[in-house]
Amino acid sequence: MRNKTLQSLIATGRFTLPVVILISIGCWTAVGIGTGVPALRLLPSFALCGLVGYLLVETNNTFALIRVRASAQTTLYLLLAAVSPALYSLYSGQAASACFLLAVIFLFRSYRGEHTSAHLFHAFAFVGIGSLFVPQLILFVPILWIGAYNLQALNGKSFVASFMGWALPYWFLLGYAYTSGKMDLFFSPFQELADFSPLGLLSDVSQIVTLAYLFILFVVGAWHAIALGDEDKLSTRSYLRFFVLLGVCCIVLIGLQPVLYTCLLPLLWVCTSILGGRLFVLSHGRASNIFFTCSMVATVLLFAFNLWTLL
Repeated sequence: MRNKTLQSLIATGRFTLPVVILISIGCWTAVGIGTGVPALRLLPSFALCGLVGYLLVETNNTFALIRVRASAQTTLYLLLAAVSPALYSLYSGQAASACFLLAVIFLFRSYRGEHTSAHLFHAFAFVGIGSLFVPQLILFVPILWIGAYNLQALNGKSFVASFMGWALPYWFLLGYAYTSGKMDLFFSPFQELADFSPLGLLSDVSQIVTLAYLFILFVVGAWHAIALGDEDKLSTRSYLRFFVLLGVCCIVLIGLQPVLYTCLLPLLWVCTSILGGRLFVLSHGRASNIFFTCSMVATVLLFAFNLWTLL
């Protein structure tokens, strides 16, 4: 134990996740009391974050993204969610990220499979469900097709199945809208998707600082996964590259379309937590320990700054 560094003790400790869960509960409770937001309004969003955290554990255990059974990705995800108190009472982004992570799980199951149509059907069906909460999630459909191609799961039948899966939620929405005489419900996601705001850059200081922190953590984690992933299986490398591509797309869209910040930030949390958690668990050395310590200090300072700007 004396030979273990602070990074190793925290990143691989069995009590780290329970402690972070308690810290997250404390942060959400303090923000709710400080801002006067009722607990019942914050509870659904916190529950969705907990669901995504559980799915991250299952994703790592199933596809061995970190090569060991670890909860660092869930720990980091909960911390990233906790440092953004402005998003505590927003549900659409968390619901969309949960749906997309379920889609990714089915996508990864199709790796080099002989019968991939069913997996891609379910994957794109969850993307369709998620796009009902955040219509801009439709923009990530080509990313899933690229991922399926790289996983050697895309062919004529699976492509048709993927399109049918994505359209399935909208068929149900169309039936409900038509029978209830509320066709605006069916057209509203497409209208919102087609309503592009002028290209620009983030102007809110809190959003800029938060995105800069995530960008640094994401870039370092992505570099570690790509450049130093020789010990990983070919399938694991493909999975990690998918998350790198997904994270890059999130950052670019948020940077060019600031109105998408609250919608896409939870999805960026997912990508960053996987790559960052993997970095903290598998990396060693003085530089790694310094970066880990600085990241944890920056997390505390970022929460304090975002809370100060919120109040």
